[in-house]
Amino acid sequence: MLHIDIPTLAEFKALAATKSDACVSLYVPTSPLSERARANRIAFEDLAKEALSQLRAAGLDKRRIAPIVEQFGLLSGVIQENTDDNKFKYHQSDPSEEIDEFWTTRSNGLAVLATPEMMRTFRLPDRPKPLTEVADRFHLTPLIRAMTSPHDVFVLALSEERVRLVHVFVNLPPLEIKIAQPPKNAAQANRRPSVHVRAPRGRLQNLKGQKILLHKYARKIDQTVRGVLAGRETPLVLAAAEPLASIFRSVNAYPRLVDDMIAGSPDHGTDAQLADAALPILDRLYRRELEAAIVLFNELKPRRATTDVSYAAHAATAGAIDQLLVDLDAVIPGFVSDIDGSVTYSTSDDAETYSVVDEVARRALCTGARVLGARREDLPDGKPLIAILRYQFG
Repeated sequence: MLHIDIPTLAEFKALAATKSDACVSLYVPTSPLSERARANRIAFEDLAKEALSQLRAAGLDKRRIAPIVEQFGLLSGVIQENTDDNKFKYHQSDPSEEIDEFWTTRSNGLAVLATPEMMRTFRLPDRPKPLTEVADRFHLTPLIRAMTSPHDVFVLALSEERVRLVHVFVNLPPLEIKIAQPPKNAAQANRRPSVHVRAPRGRLQNLKGQKILLHKYARKIDQTVRGVLAGRETPLVLAAAEPLASIFRSVNAYPRLVDDMIAGSPDHGTDAQLADAALPILDRLYRRELEAAIVLFNELKPRRATTDVSYAAHAATAGAIDQLLVDLDAVIPGFVSDIDGSVTYSTSDDAETYSVVDEVARRALCTGARVLGARREDLPDGKPLIAILRYQFG
């Protein structure tokens, strides 16, 4: 079973609002294979050691460092502090020791965010670059990537004989979602031996009667799916043959059902085959969203759209950004004022600075903007971001 923890917007806002004299952000590329659990833990230990070294180099009081050491130790079970000389020793992992379940239920990446008062972990669908950041706030770009990039899609495989809901992930195996007591098929949904009505039965006969029964079946499936997907923003792809495909679309109430579909009966397709068909649809959907945002940007610039990082920082601080396309690999070290969003750039990326691009994306998300991750080559003139404003600002 896959284990992925993507923060909700409320969780993200809480992390974005966290300020401390020691905010440690660790991003660890991991393997979902259980036999790689020990290697995953060792990779975390190496980044944790680097973070503690940065905290000591910054001159942080050892009484503030000690709780972080303890939290890292509880997570890995192998980090201890030498209280005699205030240096930190890392035991070599013993191949014979039992690995905690936390390290055997992995995904492609692990985020560990810690202060002396708390620690949060998230298992990520994407494989992040190994990263240790120490500052007065958390480095959240990889979390923003997980929240804004197209990494999963649901597939509803629907036929008269069977219904499946499959969760499809980029770079991970698909997972069938067990939905509570769905009709096994159209006949069961209608309490009939078949939906194919050849002889008159009351008002139901021939193709008209079959269509009425399929509508009833589709409504029951829609109610079941809505219960599973309530509150989600994940796209839903339909895999079905006609006429059931059109009938389901006519009764569907899930707002993220996409126009593209997997045509034909899905009964003989495996979950992996459905995933192979769905991922190109997800990619096309995301490309269309990026292209639509760039078209809107070209229509609204320069008064309500900008590629200027400093201007975008001012707008994000004022809650004026409606949509933001951002190169999440861009790192521009500096500071952004909490009062008016003015930017002070830095020539070095150290424990005293953070990424200005990361901070703009953070503030935009927290004020309700639609944030999309993009590659630098997808953005106009190779800029690190484009911002579309809610109103003319400044």
